[in-house]
Amino acid sequence: MKPSSRPSTSSPSCPAALPFPLTALRMRLTCVPETPVHLEGLKAGTLLRGALLSVMLRTTCPLTGVPYERRKEVDPEHVATCPVCWLIQANEQPGNERRGYLITPPLPPADTYLPGQPFSFHITLLGKATTYIPYFIISSHEMGRTGVGKGRGRFTLHHIHAELSPPGTTSRPEEWEMRAPDDLTVRMPPTYLTHQHILSAAEALLPRMRRPRLTLHFLTPLRLVHENHLVKTPEFLPFFTRLLERVDMLASRHADAPPRPPGERTRLHDLAARVRLHHHTTRWEDVKTWSSRTRRHTWISGLVGSATYTAPPEVWEALLPWLLWGTVVQVGKDAVKGNGVFLVSLS
Repeated sequence: MKPSSRPSTSSPSCPAALPFPLTALRMRLTCVPETPVHLEGLKAGTLLRGALLSVMLRTTCPLTGVPYERRKEVDPEHVATCPVCWLIQANEQPGNERRGYLITPPLPPADTYLPGQPFSFHITLLGKATTYIPYFIISSHEMGRTGVGKGRGRFTLHHIHAELSPPGTTSRPEEWEMRAPDDLTVRMPPTYLTHQHILSAAEALLPRMRRPRLTLHFLTPLRLVHENHLVKTPEFLPFFTRLLERVDMLASRHADAPPRPPGERTRLHDLAARVRLHHHTTRWEDVKTWSSRTRRHTWISGLVGSATYTAPPEVWEALLPWLLWGTVVQVGKDAVKGNGVFLVSLS
């Protein structure tokens, strides 16, 4: 597979002077199973991520047998340039991921995909993580060859598209074909998803709001902790607080963004406090996965379903761009594994 020349993380349409410099490359990978692929519904993101990193470890990292916490001692120069070490060690606080990549599993979730039944999943790379685009594409191809999930189901990576609009904001999303079927050449998009794309999507959505209501559809488990307790009712303020923290931390770590001014953070927090939960149909889904690295089960349970909120129009006008960023980067614990996927719809 021959990746073409790749753009820098500051593309012409996203100069460094923008007030919010985070960029995202959201790749949709369409796959065709050769044997039954068992992704086990809500466990799909974890299984895909585990298989992807396993391929990367096996094919690109000579320190595979060295514990992650000791790799800097063994070979600091290697750790500074190895994509796998960078991706894993970008998270220094387990369970509080700020890695520069994330997986969005196939939606709606399905347990099994039969031979010839296509499915798609997304890999999103943020800011500096776009440096490692070729590794992700090559490893995804190899993952299909070696298999994923129970029984190691194999698939062919059919094609790859870059999506240039926030998920769910338009019936015909802007996209760029990065890899066509039966073509080994990867064509990089002319731009990544930028804050300007987010603002444009928000401006297009707001006129469609007939009533001051907004609905969030939680498609994979939303796992939030607020005041040291798991959140089991989708109140808006804890959700938005975690969302803004995640977006800001990702921008700081992967796009060298300066801290959000305290006054701006307080303004957004006060606006979010004005949002009221109108009604919801969420439920708590218990999900646990097995880690071959730690040799133990991990709970990735959370809320799924829909919640409708009410607020004055000026509140939604200010908060909607950050909600749309949340649809790109996902929210809550285990987002890197596919948790916290949600979409926005206007009532």
